[in-house]
Amino acid sequence: MTFTASSDPSFADGLQTDLSPFFRRYDRRNRLVLGAALGASLVVAAVIATHLLDVGAPAPKLVGPAWGMGVVFPPLLIAGWWTFGELIALGRRKDYRPDGSHPAGEMDASNGVRLANAGFAFNLVLLAATITGQVLMVLMVYGVHVRGDLISRAIMVVEGAVTIYLGNLWPRMPTPRAPERKAAVTMKANRISGWVMVVVGLLMILLGVFLPLLVPGLRHPH
Repeated sequence: MTFTASSDPSFADGLQTDLSPFFRRYDRRNRLVLGAALGASLVVAAVIATHLLDVGAPAPKLVGPAWGMGVVFPPLLIAGWWTFGELIALGRRKDYRPDGSHPAGEMDASNGVRLANAGFAFNLVLLAATITGQVLMVLMVYGVHVRGDLISRAIMVVEGAVTIYLGNLWPRMPTPRAPERKAAVTMKANRISGWVMVVVGLLMILLGVFLPLLVPGLRHPH
């Protein structure tokens, strides 16, 4: 089958030999999503902080978690994850040729696109979970009773599933074949990283499912 410029971009991206157009779009999309998430997180953090300073928390035990998990940690997490992603993109761009192209064989191109899309899905779940946690904290500091334990457990299960998905694809990370890049070492490291992600994902799912057994108080929240 021959693909032209008018073909489905999702297929064209997987079969092209120059991945630079795909990664430019991918990086731009990531920046837009991360920027929007960081902005939303800062707004929610400001709402929580303003309420805490003006009124305080409905219960003394909520003061610390509200400042830590509602105001400080989420924006720092998103900013740190954004920085990490930019460092990965910078390392990828170092492999570009002087003309700006990023050549890859058909198999590496397909794997690279699948892995990038899986990473983007992971980003969406991570950001959604972070903002959801902040919104729950807003409700709690305003005295609204919510079953935050159920939402937190559901988030852990979803994050675990997407982590397993990403871990299964991670060993397919395209590897430079130049002798000085030690391709065999890189491929082994990718395999180990993939296994670690799968194990972490399984633990997150198990924790989300069986958390009430580990913390009995969650079974009868007040």
